[in-house]
Amino acid sequence: MERTILHVAIDSFPIQAERLRCPKLAGRPLALVPSESPRPHVIMPSREACEAGVTRGTPLVLARRLCRDLVALPIDRAYYGGIGESIFGRLAPFAPVVEPAGGPGSGSSESGRFFLDLTGVARTHSEARDRAARAGSDVESSFGLHPTLGVAVNKLVSRVAAQVVAPDGDLVDVSAGSEASFLAPLSVHMLPAARGAEVAPRLDLLSVRFVREVQALSPAHLARAFGKAGLLLWRQARGMDSTPVRAPAFRPHVTAEETLACETNDRRALAAHAARLAAEVGAGLRARGEEARWLMLAVDYADGRGARARRTFARPPLGSAELRAAVAELLGRALTRRVRVRRLRLDARGIARGATQLPLWDVQPEEGPGSRAAALESTIDGARERFGAEALVPAAWMLHGLTIRPSARS
Repeated sequence: MERTILHVAIDSFPIQAERLRCPKLAGRPLALVPSESPRPHVIMPSREACEAGVTRGTPLVLARRLCRDLVALPIDRAYYGGIGESIFGRLAPFAPVVEPAGGPGSGSSESGRFFLDLTGVARTHSEARDRAARAGSDVESSFGLHPTLGVAVNKLVSRVAAQVVAPDGDLVDVSAGSEASFLAPLSVHMLPAARGAEVAPRLDLLSVRFVREVQALSPAHLARAFGKAGLLLWRQARGMDSTPVRAPAFRPHVTAEETLACETNDRRALAAHAARLAAEVGAGLRARGEEARWLMLAVDYADGRGARARRTFARPPLGSAELRAAVAELLGRALTRRVRVRRLRLDARGIARGATQLPLWDVQPEEGPGSRAAALESTIDGARERFGAEALVPAAWMLHGLTIRPSARS
């Protein structure tokens, strides 16, 4: 059966949510900034702020010079998530399966974007389009938030369709079989595969700007230029996506992040900051007796661009040394530019309870490097808990003025 997928997107959702909380902010230039940062940068500017020259990543000090009447607000993810959950509830009657798109952790609604699987709900395509329009109207009338809508045969094309008409459009309907022609004139960076840390710079180097230029290349050429990502890029350029719409499910994760007090592209300084994130994530996992099989390191550059590197482990890194080595490898893959770095974030997922093989006989297990390292880490954690986080600090960190912080959050 041919699928019908609806994507509901509320453009600049956090900005619209802040104006919902305080209607006096309507029409005023806004900028969302980190709540705890010695040198805050703009995370999201409103359209009015953008017209004054404020962009994502602009230092707040400079943003205030560019836009004298700028209103800076601390980002409030819990508030946005609460509104997102309410919107999710309004959309639920329109489809048997609704999936929040994006945000930290599966099932988060703070992005203001949702997928609805209308397959089988409507008998005809026009009926599905009418149902999509009613869902959008219900959100707008209930919350005062204007959504843009994309209808297509899969999640990829429906999402791009909703982005094309943002922020003031209504609904774009991409009929089955026209996905490639719809995508052809669009910027290549509309494709998720084209925004990867290794793919995006290479596309710029090759002067590939539009999707139609990717469509003109064979899978072999793309694989030679981009590796495995090239085959995914080839599929996405033709509007191919078989990803199902899934109901939200909580996936535990542990995250540590840091906005640097002074932006830098010094590899040694960045390595020290990344090692501290690894230590914080490791301490958080050990405190709960858990292990993680998936790591992702996100790098935010001073110019607003970002990069990510991921790794999945067949066996989770148990010790601090293994975790530091894995994060150092991710940092090397993520740092593909010479631009100064503003922020680092380490995310650990695929979390499960750590398991220990019990002895068959009542004998003392032999001590090895692994057990000695685990005992050392336990002793260090205990010392920090008893005497404070600064009781034990790696000497390499002291060169950059770093101390250990509280364990990573989940």
